[in-house]
Amino acid sequence: MRTRALLMRRWRSIVGFLVGVLLVVAAALVLAQNHDSFVESLRAVAASPPWLIAIMLVLPVGNALIVSWSFQTLMRRFGSVPFADMFWLICSAWLLNYLPMRPGLVGRLAYHKAVHRVAIKDSVAVSVALALMTGLAAAHLLLCWLAFMPGATLGVATLVVTTVGVFVIANIAADRSPAGRVPRSALRASLVLRYVDLAIWAARMWVAFEMIGHPIPVMVSVLLAAAIQLAYLFPLTGSGLGVAEWSIGLVAVWAVGTGLEGGLDTSHGITATLISRSAELVSAVPLGLVAAGVLARHRIRAARTRRLQNASDPSPSPEEPGSGPEQADSVPPPG
Repeated sequence: MRTRALLMRRWRSIVGFLVGVLLVVAAALVLAQNHDSFVESLRAVAASPPWLIAIMLVLPVGNALIVSWSFQTLMRRFGSVPFADMFWLICSAWLLNYLPMRPGLVGRLAYHKAVHRVAIKDSVAVSVALALMTGLAAAHLLLCWLAFMPGATLGVATLVVTTVGVFVIANIAADRSPAGRVPRSALRASLVLRYVDLAIWAARMWVAFEMIGHPIPVMVSVLLAAAIQLAYLFPLTGSGLGVAEWSIGLVAVWAVGTGLEGGLDTSHGITATLISRSAELVSAVPLGLVAAGVLARHRIRAARTRRLQNASDPSPSPEEPGSGPEQADSVPPPG
C-alpha cells in the first residue's frame, strides 16, 4: 500500500508538470495569435527605464525573504532554525520546485530533519499551516476587493468585519487543522507576513503591466496578486507553472468586463506574468545554485558534528519524539 501510494504521488507530480507545460504552450499560442500586441509589449519592456527593471528584479527577492521569515516564525517551536539557513532553503526550493515531483519541498523536509533535528511530521505541519494562511489571506483580499466595487462604504465595512473573522479562522486552524501543533501566536504572525508577501506580489504585477505599456490601477494589482497566490497553491503544477499565466490572463479579461481597465486582454495578462516569472528566474537561478552549495556545506558540518558527539558518547541516545519512521510517514507531504 505504501509503495502504491508513493507511485501514485510520483505519477501525479509528473502529470502535473506536463499539465503546466501544456498550459505554457497554450499561453504561447495565444501570444502568437496576438503577435502585434505581443511585439508591442516587448518593445515597451525594452524601452522601460532602468529603475523600473531594477525594481522588478529586486521584488522577487523580497518575496523570498518574507517567505523565509514566515517559515522561520512557524518553525521556532520545533527547532532552532537560523534565518540564514531558512533563506537558503527557500532559495533552493524556489529553483527546484520548477521540476516535477517538487524536489525542493522534499529536500527542505529532509534537511530540517538531518541538520535542525526537526521531525518530518512537524515540518509538514508547518508547510500545511503556511499554505492555509496563504489561501486565507488571498481569499480575504479577493473578498474585500469585490466588496469595494459597489462603493467605499461597503468595502470598508467588509474589510473591518472580515479582518476580525480571518484571525478567528487562523486560531481555529491552529487548534483543529493538520497544523494544529503550530502555536496560535506564530500562526497569526505568519498570516500578517502573508499579507506583506501579497503586497510585494501586487507591486510585481503593477510593475509588470507598467513595463509592457499597459498601466493598471493599484486595486487591480491587488486583485491580480490574490489570483496569482491562489494559482501557486494549485496542487498539480510546481511554482504555479502555466496556471499563474492563465490566471492573470483570465482575470485581466474579467477586469475588462467590469470596466475596471478597458485596455487589457488575455495576451497582456499572460505577457505581464511571463515578465514577472522571467525576473523571478533571474534571481532564483543564481540564488538557488548558491543555496545548494551553502546547504551542502552545512549538512556535511552537521554530520561531522554528530559523528564526533557519537564518538564521545557511545551510549545509544533515545529516539527523538515524532522522528520515528511511523510518525514521519503519518502525514504525506502537501501536494
